[in-house]
Amino acid sequence: MADADLAAVVRHSGGSYPLVAGWGFLEDLGPRFLDLGIKSPVYIITDSNVMNPYGRRVQRGLQKYGIAAHCFVIPAGEPSKSFAVVQSVYDWLVERRAERGQAIIAVGGGVVGDLAGFVAATYLRGVPFVQVPTSMAAMVDASIGGKVAVNLPQAKNLVGAFYQPQGVFADVETLSSLGKRELAEGWAEAIKHGFILDAALVDVFEEHAEALMDLEPEISTQVIRRSMAIKAEIVSEDERETLGIRILLNYGHTIGHALEASTEYGSFFHGEGVSVGMMGAARIAQQMGMISGELVDRHHELLRRFSLPTSASAVSGVSGLSMEGVLRAMALDKKVEGGGNRWVLLEGVGKAVVRRDVPKELVEETIKGLIG
Repeated sequence: MADADLAAVVRHSGGSYPLVAGWGFLEDLGPRFLDLGIKSPVYIITDSNVMNPYGRRVQRGLQKYGIAAHCFVIPAGEPSKSFAVVQSVYDWLVERRAERGQAIIAVGGGVVGDLAGFVAATYLRGVPFVQVPTSMAAMVDASIGGKVAVNLPQAKNLVGAFYQPQGVFADVETLSSLGKRELAEGWAEAIKHGFILDAALVDVFEEHAEALMDLEPEISTQVIRRSMAIKAEIVSEDERETLGIRILLNYGHTIGHALEASTEYGSFFHGEGVSVGMMGAARIAQQMGMISGELVDRHHELLRRFSLPTSASAVSGVSGLSMEGVLRAMALDKKVEGGGNRWVLLEGVGKAVVRRDVPKELVEETIKGLIG
């Protein structure tokens, strides 16, 4: 039977999987899991912020349908994406005698999804896993496409794999427990999708900013499904980021990741870094004659309406940022090729390109403006 909440299907070299977004289905995931062939028992990985109530609700919902579910709770926050935490999860799985056919279920935001996916990709050389994202950024971006990773002290996501989930099930109602800052940082990733590929989606954000920040169920679910479908289309075309298509999803990330890394992942939410990074990319594109000042202003106004930062100095608690630190982190960016950064820039709304010819002086000038 067709799933009324189906947003899109990701097609990849090993098959395909559904992306589902709806409102209030968290305790009724059992039938969807059974349809995917998920067997009992399963191993839920969640974090200290999400376990109660969402991790527990997923556990109860699966048990209602005869799927035994064990839970492992990691500390909330980016520092958990470490080999020390991965080792502790491996130890737990060994203790539980987890087998190759038994699935890992990620219930949480991007950190949980990345870590659980990395464990799934490597434990017993690969076990099934399912994403149940409970943050906006995870729903529209991080949970889709099979990128799983852990961080090294030097930079984010340096060790990882492409390992596709069996499915992604996003209950939009879970976002209602988020604070405005957490909600806004997630919308940043969806706004990014509009800027790079869907001009009409940018219009929707401009028309419904207040309703989306209030998480009105119908419009929020529709926009999340649309954003998921954009991500699905890109990763289906370019599963392993080898064709120059998937890299477009990194709009705002060259500067954004560097801001996160140079502050040791303690000051910026990921979407806040991306927001500042999109502002920087827009200014670079304007200086290179690719876009008008009007489009730069449009970035600024839309991000402001979602209470997103347009400069690093606008993020509370940020300290110790330096030009040298940001440039050093940028040099370790995964998109570096031939020693130079590849920049995702706009030629217009919904039209992104990759450029390798951004002058170093322009980069430095832009970063100075963002962190000043």
